[in-house]
Amino acid sequence: MNRITVKSEDGVYSVDEGVINDAIRRLGMFEDAYEDLLGSIERIPGELEAMRMQGKEKTVRYKETVAQKLINNNIVAFFERHGLK
Repeated sequence: MNRITVKSEDGVYSVDEGVINDAIRRLGMFEDAYEDLLGSIERIPGELEAMRMQGKEKTVRYKETVAQKLINNNIVAFFERHGLK
């Protein structure tokens, strides 16, 4: 990824005027991805519960969904460590 922001010594970010639209577009794409991630975190427990009720705890799909839940939670934790919530 090509970085378009510049971080000053005091921790303030800025962008050159010529790339403001690119920065806004990239921020919007990040926000969309983050919202999708949070939506997935909310949706997965229901999917797992439905599979448990059907006795499908030993299926590959169930195990993959559990793994995705862990991955998603780790991604959110990573962003939170960097101050992104």
